[in-house]
Amino acid sequence: MLARKLSPLLILLLVVGCTTATPHPGTMEEVWSGEASAGQERTRVLIRVSENAGHPSAEMTLADIGVSGWPASAVRRTGRQLTLEFPSDSGTQTMIFVPRGPSLEGRWTEPGRPDAARVSLERVRDAGSPREERLAIAGPAGVIGASMILPTGEGPFPGVVMLHGSGALPRDANRFAAEALARRGVAVIIFDKRGVSESQGELAGASFEDLAADAIAVAKVLDARDDITGVGFFGHSQGGWIAPLAAVRWGGAAFVITSAGPAVPPSRENQWDVVRSLRAVGAGAEAERKARAVIDLWHAGVRTSDWGPFDLALADLRFQPWFESSGIEAFAERRDPAFTRAYRAFMDYDPLPVLRALQVPMLSILAPEDESIDAVETERILADLIAEGRDIRIRLYPGYDHTMRRLGPGGVPLRWPAQPHDYHDGQADFIHQAVGRSE
Repeated sequence: MLARKLSPLLILLLVVGCTTATPHPGTMEEVWSGEASAGQERTRVLIRVSENAGHPSAEMTLADIGVSGWPASAVRRTGRQLTLEFPSDSGTQTMIFVPRGPSLEGRWTEPGRPDAARVSLERVRDAGSPREERLAIAGPAGVIGASMILPTGEGPFPGVVMLHGSGALPRDANRFAAEALARRGVAVIIFDKRGVSESQGELAGASFEDLAADAIAVAKVLDARDDITGVGFFGHSQGGWIAPLAAVRWGGAAFVITSAGPAVPPSRENQWDVVRSLRAVGAGAEAERKARAVIDLWHAGVRTSDWGPFDLALADLRFQPWFESSGIEAFAERRDPAFTRAYRAFMDYDPLPVLRALQVPMLSILAPEDESIDAVETERILADLIAEGRDIRIRLYPGYDHTMRRLGPGGVPLRWPAQPHDYHDGQADFIHQAVGRSE
């Protein structure tokens, strides 16, 4: 929350999926599907190349990673050669293809990686995307821009509202997951967070209660459809706080799913970067206690704007042998008023009373190696709630990160960090079971 570094994949996900326009009549399209390989890694690749009035465009879907509609920044045909360039946080990634009979064979280069990946594609029939209906929903802060992603067939279907992680995220941040669930028979609404794209309102200063109210307004629209049998909420990361809150505040919810959703307040979660670093160097329990106490004083400064106690305590810690490796120095940077206002609105939110009040089944998806939350602590808290009789199921994915992408050996990032093979299947099965019981 404080100074979290975005992983290359997360930044990529914020770049992709922002263009979902329907091809103009007369547009020529080619759809190519296959695989990229580099060393021991493999990943599925689908590329759609279009040309309209002489203007070429292209987009790429990486189904194993969870990336949909990554738009190319440049498309060039030179003789028989096709060159595609894709923007990313690491710089421009380039694919160069030449035809080999009915196939396209190419190389995929990325800044910072000396070895090019090999890509082999076959031309395929366009399977298309699930049906989409674009909506303008009346919300508590104004219009909410949304899209309903529907399965094929007439239904009825269970439905889910997908909530955002932290930050100013558009609906397309959840598009791949929505389409994956739609292909498994679940109707999904994705929407722009308040103050983003087609949604009105102001995100800065919005509390979790405010964001839950937005989610409820969206859920009511889905619930009003004749082809929907029950509606629940899915929330990843920050959305993992908001989804249970929305379900408790709205009596119509049938289930909740959280992915990397903490069971502690944001002020506690914000200590994890430092605590994780201390544990990595074996600093010990006393060092962790001291570091947590100083971060608590930082939060007191956010609440009151009195930074004196924090400054003194941090100065004392500078003599500790573990100080430099802990990363706690990041808290010394004074935050601007906009950050303080936004963070103050939700930093003390306690999810435990809400989890205890939840009356519908909940699936919690956690990765023990999560770099952004203490998933082990959250698992322990949820296990205590299960022992109290709460209907909570926990699904663990060891060896995955906060975004539920696979980590390499020793935690080294992979070139193509795939999601678990059963990630969306497990969610869809839980939804169908939960809604079937609620009918």
